[in-house]
Amino acid sequence: MSECCQSCGVPFDEGHLDLIAKQPDGSDADYCIDCYADGTFIDPDATVADMIELGVPHLARKIGEPAARQQLAELVPSLARWKDMQHTVL
Repeated sequence: MSECCQSCGVPFDEGHLDLIAKQPDGSDADYCIDCYADGTFIDPDATVADMIELGVPHLARKIGEPAARQQLAELVPSLARWKDMQHTVL
């Protein structure tokens, strides 16, 4: 199991284990329930930029908007779903 969702970056720590999605065979997926269900991505057309924008408000509550945007701009492109794709984050 990954330490975080490999699509959006939500952590899979003790407080978030209930957010881990399941594969069709019942095993844990590397993605959260907001990104993945029944073996497919919930929003297959989502982009790296979309994931960053979705995550900023949640992380900003803890570290502020500019820091959240910067941290997610570094993290999200490195996640399994995105790392082999060509993308530009503004």
